[in-house]
Amino acid sequence: VKGIYRIDARAMALLRDSAIVMHPLPRVDEISPEIDSDPRAAYFRQARNGMYIRMALLDRVLS
Repeated sequence: VKGIYRIDARAMALLRDSAIVMHPLPRVDEISPEIDSDPRAAYFRQARNGMYIRMALLDRVLS
């Protein structure tokens, strides 16, 4: 299925303003870089928050 699904500006135009696009990263060819600045693109926030969660879990486990 690689290369079959791709989120680009045309796909984003079909989404509601309240939609959220999430992805575990790396995005390789699934998400076009042109939508990185779209406020509905949450994958960078998702990755950042995941890092903080993993840090907290490691602290809890190792403390």
